[in-house]
Amino acid sequence: MDVIQLRPPVDLDWSLPVPGSKSITNRALLLAALARGTSRLTGWLDADDTRHMRACLAQLGVSVQAHEDALVVAGPLRTDAEPELFVGTAGTVARFLLAALAGSNVAAVMDGTPRMRERPMAMLIDGLRQMGARLTCSAAEGFIPVRVAAGDGLRGGEVRLARPASSQFVSGLAIAAALAEGPVDIVLEQGTPARPYVDMTLRVLESFGGHGRWDGDTLRLQPSELRAAHYAIEPDASAASYPLSLAAIHGGRARVALGSRSMQGDAGFARVLAAMGAKVQQSADETIVEGTGTLRGGSFELTDMPDMTLTLAVAALFAEGTTTIRGVDILRHHESDRIAVAVAELRKLGAEVDEHDDGLTITPPAAGPRQDASIATYDDHRVAMAFAMAGHVCIEDPSCVGKTYPAYFDHLERVGMVVARRP
Repeated sequence: MDVIQLRPPVDLDWSLPVPGSKSITNRALLLAALARGTSRLTGWLDADDTRHMRACLAQLGVSVQAHEDALVVAGPLRTDAEPELFVGTAGTVARFLLAALAGSNVAAVMDGTPRMRERPMAMLIDGLRQMGARLTCSAAEGFIPVRVAAGDGLRGGEVRLARPASSQFVSGLAIAAALAEGPVDIVLEQGTPARPYVDMTLRVLESFGGHGRWDGDTLRLQPSELRAAHYAIEPDASAASYPLSLAAIHGGRARVALGSRSMQGDAGFARVLAAMGAKVQQSADETIVEGTGTLRGGSFELTDMPDMTLTLAVAALFAEGTTTIRGVDILRHHESDRIAVAVAELRKLGAEVDEHDDGLTITPPAAGPRQDASIATYDDHRVAMAFAMAGHVCIEDPSCVGKTYPAYFDHLERVGMVVARRP
């Protein structure tokens, strides 16, 4: 097992570029594949999750050409066979592509890693079936592997969902609705977690000619002929949270080229750092965080940015007082159970941690985090990246960051944090 040994940065002055958004890249890739014409995507992320999307699209007859400055994508989805598509652990690929297959009348079988087979799909599958999709789960109902049979197209009408386990279900149905025969109303009977991710889907969909709007907790969508676009992908706000938090925790300064204009909900994490005592400047297109030497704990509701939970949990180790994070129960179903994982790994660093159904409460160690703990990463990129911020730690299996930020530990080395890399 590979391990990276780290130390805190000294005189941090981060201006390294963070990678393109995984969430936006995979949305734009799929919509470009469904659109009429040839699309050009700039700022795209080249990482494990987006490679899975590109590989699946290639099996489905889509031309995806990677150039130094852009991806050039030309569809439509088509196949004379019934390809077996492997999605890895990529929820965006599994959920969005399944919806696109159903809406495109393309037959295929979808499978993934053992962990992806455990991640919920039932509400998405049920919603697609309500629209007329013919889907068969070959192992356990509501999970992949799943077979999509070519059918007569998706009908419009109303799809009703209780509170989904992931906003990706809603986004997937929105993509399917663009391909349906008539208007679709998605009724969220108890709202949806991480709603900014659904808003992101609507904005990307609009750029390719789609139409959707919120009416309370109902998402109203019109079928659309999707059109090719030249589309610029933003830097990844989740990835940007790590250098910004490094400055807040250890002092120094970090600048990222992403600001309040971003469509990503995680760009709002700068406000959390400010509430904890960091100095934050955010313009439309840039965020700068400087450490002040003092961080304060507090109570934070992260329903709209659940991926920031681990980032905040590690920052809480260095704060004065207790930090409580709530509203993030959907993290139970990610690459790992991130709530349970956070509890286990924070305790290795000396924190007292109370686990809740929808979050956790962290009391940092009085003498500061315990040094040189070995952090298990559970094949979860966000565990590795967040706990690396603690400084005096060893990160096991660091290659898992390839899912969204392959250069992460190279960037930490450039700011003086890497002590050793060893097998």
